[in-house]
Amino acid sequence: MKEFLGQVVEYYNKIHDIPALYALIIAVLLPFVIIAVGYLIQLIGEALASGLSIMFAPQVASGLVNYVFFPGVVLHEMAHAFLAVITGAKITEVALFKHVDDSLGHVNFRNRGNIIVVALQNIFISSAPMFIGAVVVWGCFYWIHALGHTLLWLRILLGYIGVSMFFHMTMSPADIKVYVKGIPLFIVIVFVVVFPLRYFGVL
Repeated sequence: MKEFLGQVVEYYNKIHDIPALYALIIAVLLPFVIIAVGYLIQLIGEALASGLSIMFAPQVASGLVNYVFFPGVVLHEMAHAFLAVITGAKITEVALFKHVDDSLGHVNFRNRGNIIVVALQNIFISSAPMFIGAVVVWGCFYWIHALGHTLLWLRILLGYIGVSMFFHMTMSPADIKVYVKGIPLFIVIVFVVVFPLRYFGVL
């Protein structure tokens, strides 16, 4: 195991010493790492639903995960809407908790701006629940720890919100379709940003 880790570190150091190669690898991997993390969280949610299905019917178990943690759905859609506003897209519809097909809610938007802005809108709006969700989850559990043994009701509420957000900080199939549209240009943008940072030793 030590030899394997040593080889990994050695390869990383070699790549790190070549700014263009380092920037290219980061640029290509980053968009897919975001999808992979979301998929991992989705698997955890499905595992929880499978565990509940031991006690309840599968439909009931799935409903418990989706509806008991409904604040996560609302926060998920609000994250999409927030990033749409921030990036300059036009929101055409917001449904905070509306079950349609395999979706529990949705935010429809129309791109506005040049090709670079549109690519960034597609990337950041579709993946918004991932990073905003991470901030919400971290914030909830940070304050639970900071409160110590005081205000039990508030710690329970924060824990509930944090867990709810965790199970809904993924990208839906519809989100991924929008996300994929922005990947090619996003890779170019990340490369252009990372290369000088690595070249001048910032990274």
